[in-house]
Amino acid sequence: MKIGDKVRFLNAVGGGIVRRFQGKDMVLIEEENGFEMPVLIRECIVVDSSDMQVNNTPEVVVKSIEVKPVRKPKDTGKTIVEIDLHSNELLDTTAGMSNTDIFNIQLAKFTETMVQYKSKKGQKIVFIHGKGEGVLRTAILQELKTKYKNCPYQDASFKEYGFGATMVTIK
Repeated sequence: MKIGDKVRFLNAVGGGIVRRFQGKDMVLIEEENGFEMPVLIRECIVVDSSDMQVNNTPEVVVKSIEVKPVRKPKDTGKTIVEIDLHSNELLDTTAGMSNTDIFNIQLAKFTETMVQYKSKKGQKIVFIHGKGEGVLRTAILQELKTKYKNCPYQDASFKEYGFGATMVTIK
């Protein structure tokens, strides 16, 4: 990430242009309205850079995600599976990783889960991706629209997850 890069927020709506860095963890992003907003570097993903480079990805330690049964829906009697896609739930550490690396792991966990449950008709899965319409949520919805057209989806319970989760039903 460098000054002038266009970024989107991983777990919130919006993005902008990198204007300057504040210490080693913060970046000031100029939003569409012209205001600068301080954001943690790890919460941004570069979406447009004039000289994108291919980096060697460091070895990544991915945690084994425990599938968490949540509750039994009245209509199917099946347990809802909950998958938390936040990086701290998927990775032991994000040290040395770019936001793109983290994003790719999050999306891979989504795909892995969909493949794992593809034969369980009626199974409901809640993917916790963070609030707003950030990059991860948008990517998940795009995957559902293109690769999993037969699986209906909706925002998960606002009461339980706020705006940060999507529920998919396997068909």
